[in-house]
Amino acid sequence: MLITGASGLVGAKLTALATNADHEVTPLYNKHALNAPNARQVDLKDKDSITEIVKDSGSDAVIHLASVTNVDLCEQDPHLAELINATGTRTISHACSEARIYFLYVSTDYVFDGKRGNYMEQDQPNPVNAYGLSKLQGEEATLNASAAFCVARTSVVYGWGRESRPNFGTWTYSELKAGRQVRVVEDQYCSPTLNSNLAVMLLEVAEQRLHGIIHLAGASRLSRYQFALEMADELHLDRNLVLPTNVKSSSWVAERPLDSSLNVNKARKLLASKPMDIKQALREFAQEMKN
Repeated sequence: MLITGASGLVGAKLTALATNADHEVTPLYNKHALNAPNARQVDLKDKDSITEIVKDSGSDAVIHLASVTNVDLCEQDPHLAELINATGTRTISHACSEARIYFLYVSTDYVFDGKRGNYMEQDQPNPVNAYGLSKLQGEEATLNASAAFCVARTSVVYGWGRESRPNFGTWTYSELKAGRQVRVVEDQYCSPTLNSNLAVMLLEVAEQRLHGIIHLAGASRLSRYQFALEMADELHLDRNLVLPTNVKSSSWVAERPLDSSLNVNKARKLLASKPMDIKQALREFAQEMKN
């Protein structure tokens, strides 16, 4: 099993999980070095190197997590977003197709415009920003490359991982723990996803060789404001520190879909490892913090 983005928030969890499950793992990273067996550095812009690594890895499956996920950066530099998220994915998917390797591409809820939410796998994508567009182009490249593929969409991933890059969950916890107020939008909805839950589901999808598109996200539709309140309640923090604001008052550069929540019924039916609701996920988040 070859895993790109193996030093990231989900990739590190998935690499450890797959290794513990006795898979022979080749973890790939870019800037953040990995102290792991078989780890290799790769630049997604280097087409020849990517193709060579995929073909020479001897892998039965490739799980492609690596991407530019900073939404505002993608809006400011759409060429970079396209180069990494679209062209890089196209290169890997074609290499997998030629070597007859199963390819699992991790995409995003931001391929949708957010006009109604609770999106199902067959709903029509319509991204409103450069990040969503580049990830949709990655999906299209995956679908066009081979029949042995799966596109797994997720939403607002949070959890414990690389300290140099806080996420919405760890930032919210740290601020509330320190007694500081947090201002979070109450009019943007998503399906917050715990990184360890996502890693377990991704591994099962790869092991089952599921094909097509599947939504792997948290089972609860929440605004970021509601998420922060749930965290305060579950982790016994002061919910009065959570202050509502709205999208219009934010300093975001890129437009965000207002409701990109994902329907996860397909994952519930097909997987033994189910999408977690917010209370279950936050309990695990708290336990992982202690560990």
